[in-house]
Amino acid sequence: MNFKKLEAACKALNITEVEIYHIEAEGSSISTFDGAVDQNVVYSKNEMYVRGVCSGHIASLYIERDADAEIDNIVRRLIANAGVIESEDPYFIYGGSDKYPPLPAESHDYDSFTQADKIALCRKMEQLCKDRCEFVSTTEAAIDVETETITIENSNGLSVSRTAVDAVISCAAVIKKDGDVKQGYYVSHVKNLADIDYDKLYERAVERPLSAIGAKSMASGQYPVVFENKMFASLLGCFLSMFSADAVIKKLSLLGGKVGEKVFGDNVTLVDDPLLEQSYARVTFDDEGVAAFKKTVVEKGVLKTYLHNLKTAKMLNAESTGNGFKEGSGAVGVRPSNFCLVPDEAKTHEELLAPIADGVYITQMMGQHAGVNAVSGAFNLQASGYRIRNGKLAEPVTLIVVSGNILDLMNSIEGIADDFEVNRLIGCGSVRVKSLSISGQN
Repeated sequence: MNFKKLEAACKALNITEVEIYHIEAEGSSISTFDGAVDQNVVYSKNEMYVRGVCSGHIASLYIERDADAEIDNIVRRLIANAGVIESEDPYFIYGGSDKYPPLPAESHDYDSFTQADKIALCRKMEQLCKDRCEFVSTTEAAIDVETETITIENSNGLSVSRTAVDAVISCAAVIKKDGDVKQGYYVSHVKNLADIDYDKLYERAVERPLSAIGAKSMASGQYPVVFENKMFASLLGCFLSMFSADAVIKKLSLLGGKVGEKVFGDNVTLVDDPLLEQSYARVTFDDEGVAAFKKTVVEKGVLKTYLHNLKTAKMLNAESTGNGFKEGSGAVGVRPSNFCLVPDEAKTHEELLAPIADGVYITQMMGQHAGVNAVSGAFNLQASGYRIRNGKLAEPVTLIVVSGNILDLMNSIEGIADDFEVNRLIGCGSVRVKSLSISGQN
């Protein structure tokens, strides 16, 4: 769509400011189940969110047809939408930042793999699991590749664009042994399809569930707990809203009014890094066009800042932190880019376990939606993993519930391992917590 034509049509009908947020994507999804092709899809996406200021109100709409012929319809709909808006919240059509960080160039091999090649890779992942373990019953694998370009252009001079290319591989296996059934799952973002870590895939998809065969519950009590990196990322992700200025304004944040105060333990430093090298999602600007930058949110337990978009920054007399990102409805909310727990001194996995005479190592949790209260900080989650005995992983445990409060937990972290991974935009190593309530058998 010709933006200049849209801008002229808007101004002719007293729409004083206008902006297009444009998403273009193309990709493919391949999956196999026990060697048979389950899905083979190639797709493309071309959609836009348009915002315009009319009569002192900002209106928005979503369109899927990128054509100049839509301009008159867009203008009419913006005027109609603005006429029914009553909100007096501040709004912004951002004119752009002085400087944007460069996005480091990355190479990948996705384009050299045909759909047939990807099907062959999925079958290879499945067959590896079956060849190495006689107890594997069924398998499935998938490869999803996507290139997405986001462009923001508006009448106040902003014109920015970013492109992200990503591939996700996954493999699942069902293990049957001694009358017990377990399922393992491996998922990873990969920069090159030729570099799939098959050993790690096998460990997560097969060895981990195989070792959990025969797992039982354990006696209830207070225990030292180690969360595997993925599990701690999952738990922390349930409480990200406490760092959001939007939640603070709505009085839904545990950390409201606490900037500059000690909120967590001395060894907790949390950094939001939009250009994190290890991440599969790096950005140079947020969805409002504000330049992204690395910022320390919590430093040695002290809350340094909330995360802001333009609206929350205005309402709290602050500056945007470049964390305004679109949510499912297209509205701009507040979220981190790559939120990382940074250790003062990372420990090896062995060092993390060594001090624990009797504890629990958690590798799986369920019920993160129903079992978490983001406002009070309480969590109550079904979990499984392994017993820790004398600093070593021992027998598998299941049918346990781990309970606590996120503020207490963040004040009782005793160690962070060097097995740093990024999971769902949260980066951390495995974490040892002094004590948590474990409910098991009576």
